[in-house]
Order: sequence, then structure tokens, then C-alpha cells
Amino acid sequence: MPKAGEIDLTTLIERQRIGWFRISILLWSCLVMAIEGYDMQLAGFAAPAIIKAWKINKAYLTPVFAFGLFGYMLGATLLSGLADRFGRKKIILGGAFWFGAFTLAAANSHSVTGLLLLRFVAGLGLGAAIPTTIALAVEYAPSRTRATTVSILFIGYNIGAALGGFLAAKLMPALGWPSVFYVGGIAPIVLSFALIFVLPESISYLALRQSESPDLAAIVTRLDPELKSERPARFILREEKQAGVPARHLFTEGRAPITLLLWLAYISSLMGQHFLTNWLPTVLAGSGVSLDHAVLAGSSVQIGGAVGGVALCWLIDRRGTSALVGSFGIVALLIALVPYATQSDLVLMPLAFLIGFGLMGGLTGLNAVSGTFYPTYIRSTGVGWALGIGRIGSILGPVLGGLLISFNPSNSVLFTCAAVPVFFCSGVLYLFARIPAPSTHEATVLS
Repeated sequence: MPKAGEIDLTTLIERQRIGWFRISILLWSCLVMAIEGYDMQLAGFAAPAIIKAWKINKAYLTPVFAFGLFGYMLGATLLSGLADRFGRKKIILGGAFWFGAFTLAAANSHSVTGLLLLRFVAGLGLGAAIPTTIALAVEYAPSRTRATTVSILFIGYNIGAALGGFLAAKLMPALGWPSVFYVGGIAPIVLSFALIFVLPESISYLALRQSESPDLAAIVTRLDPELKSERPARFILREEKQAGVPARHLFTEGRAPITLLLWLAYISSLMGQHFLTNWLPTVLAGSGVSLDHAVLAGSSVQIGGAVGGVALCWLIDRRGTSALVGSFGIVALLIALVPYATQSDLVLMPLAFLIGFGLMGGLTGLNAVSGTFYPTYIRSTGVGWALGIGRIGSILGPVLGGLLISFNPSNSVLFTCAAVPVFFCSGVLYLFARIPAPSTHEATVLS
């Protein structure tokens, strides 16, 4: 119980109502995620025009996509942890400026090798910025709405990714493929300068790392204007704090089994997602479904994912991780049923929507779990490593799908194989949900 002249920051955050300050943090974070979503997808949007302009085989661009993901993986695992040491705001600004600058440079590429290297380096900035943005937004949200907060961030991400397709369709015919890279480079650079003035540092980070900072008192009064009249003697934050390399603490205090299970869940879910989303239109078109309907089925998966992300995160806030266990389990069954739904759009399109709802929406739920599970002092590290390690599944999914397709299996065998990693993810999350939460230190008092 805080004494006179003390403010319990944990209680302050938990009891806060939705106000403009909190809304503005969420909106700016969504804008960061939207621009990052655009940048993550722009190479794919520009690929057809690059192939035509450079007169190359489409297979030559495969390493460009792979190295972009590899850069993201390294950025998420190795650089996002810097936010736990130097602050969320610095890494978000630096990451946005970094991937903007190298995306802008990529617009002037004249070879696959040059484009590949620049996408790899830009991916480092993306990998640092995305998990840090999640951590910052979560740390201003009460525990009862943290998962929902993450789902809103990924709506921004999806909007940015979708907007890239519309802009590419408008810009490239008139201005060529570099135009989408110019947009993807200039936007985050401009945003990084704007964020200097409008984005606050994480209140939890300041309390743990810079308790004497005047910014901490200023943020407290913005959260609760009634506290403006007097400067408190001390702030209290009910969070643990440990010294040492942040990544090491992902495996201490009883967190090792949960961290490993979370990584397995990411790898298996992303493997299933990318297996499905990369090959679904192709397989359906080869099964007699018209090309436009095959593409529409792929779009239905994406739409279902956007809706499912919000719904499942809302359930996670109320039911915990168990909501994802059922989601991935049901989706595994639905994926196996796809070959039996190709004869009717009235069955295929709703089925594709439901698969997206549970699979891609479930992945948003995983992001929420990783963003809320770890304490402040290792939150960016925890989210970054989970997202980065999960990229192994993003790479393996399309590769294993292509290898399997080369053997010309029946569609029932193919989609059953696609369902296996999703079912495995459900089992992993079942174990995750049954492990007791690790113990933490009762409180950290800061003056």
C-alpha cells in the first residue's frame, strides 16, 4: 500500500480510463505498424515489375525475399533487446529511420545482389522496431485490455500491407517499380522525426531504468491530471528488475519451458500459415477452381485473419491462452477439409474465412501472449526473440510446401500435411497454458 507522497504506477495504469493520451499512443503505434506492414510486403508488390524491367527469371528474386526475412529475424532477436536497455522510443525511432533509409536506397538498385543486400539491412531495422512498438503500446494498457491492444496494432499492420498493393497498382504503371520503394523509404523517415515530439517513452521503462527523469513525472500527470499539483516523493512499480543480458532472463525465474514452448508455437503456426497462404491459390487453381476464385479464397483468408485477430485477443483478455488452443485445433481440422469444398463457392469462401479467422487471427493472439507474458525489463527482448525465431517457420513453410507439391500428392494428402503444424501448435499451446506462471519479485520501489 503506497504511503503519503508515493504513487503506485502499476495501479495508476490498471485504473486509467481511455483518454486522449492513451488513444494518441495507440494511434501513433498503429501508424508505425502500418508503415512497417507496407515495407514488409513492398518487395512482393514490386517483384513483377522488377522481373519485367530487369528481364530476369522470377526465381532470381527468391533470395531477395529470403534475405529480407533473415534480416528481420536477426533484427528481432539481436537488436530488439536494445530497447530493454536504452528505451522503447529510441529503438522505434532508430529502427524506423534505419529501414526507411535502406528502403530508399533500394529504389536505386540495379542488380539482384544489390537489392538483396539492401533488403537484408532494412530487415534489421524492421525486426528491431516491430516488437518494440508492441512492447510500448502494451506498457500503457491495463492488463485487462493488453491482448486487445496488440490486435489493434496488427490491424494497422494489415492496413499498411493492404495499402501497399493499392499504391503499387497506381504508382508502378506510371512511375516504375522504384516508386513503391521511395514511398516505403520516405514515409518512415518522416514519421521517425514526427515521433520525436509526439511519442512518449514507456512509463514502465522510465520507472525501472530512469526513475529520476522529469519525463516520468510529466507522463504521470498526463495519465492522471489530478496528480499535477504536487511532485511525489517516490514512484512504486510492481515489476521485477534483474541485471545482466536480457536474453538470458528469458530462461530464468522458471521461464525456460514457457519460452521454448512459445517459440515452438510461433514456428509451427507460421509454418502452417505460410504453407497455406503461399500455395492455396495455386493448388486450388490446379484443382479446377477458376483463378479469380482461387485468389478470392486467398483474400478471404486474409479478411478472416483481421476479424479473428480482434475476436481472439478479446477472448485472451478474458480466458487466457486457452482460447488459442481451441482456435488452432479447429483450424487444423478445417484445413484438412479444404479439398472437399472446392466444388462450391458457398462452401469454399466461408471455409477460407474461418481458416483465416483461426490461423492468422491466432497468430495475432500469439503476438498478444508474447507481448503480455514477459515483465517490462525483458519485454522487447521476449517479443523480439519470439517473432525472430518464428521466422524459421515462415521460411520452412513455403519451402516444404513446394517440396511436397513436387511429388504431386493428392489434395487431401497435401492439405492434411498443411494441417499438421497447426495441430502441433494447438498441442504446444495446451502445454503452455498448463504451466504455472513464473514467480516474480513482489515490487520495485523507485525514488
